[in-house]
Amino acid sequence: MLSINLQTDIENHFINVVREKYNGNWQNAITSFLKLQEKYGWKEQLLEDVTLIRSEVQGEISATAIDEAIKKYRNNHGGLNG
Repeated sequence: MLSINLQTDIENHFINVVREKYNGNWQNAITSFLKLQEKYGWKEQLLEDVTLIRSEVQGEISATAIDEAIKKYRNNHGGLNG
């Protein structure tokens, strides 16, 4: 069984989403969350990585050069553009 401690406002929001969007079916809600994480989680990680790299190389590499490198990477790895 899953047990997590959430802040009250987050817990209430989550309960309302499960009730309204998933007809109270917790299993379907969690399964949907996991599918979204698999599909889009890499974007969040990429954004964190790029932000970290940009902060570390201030002035040494232009934002344009980083953006071009990202586009090249995406084109070489199945067109992950969206």
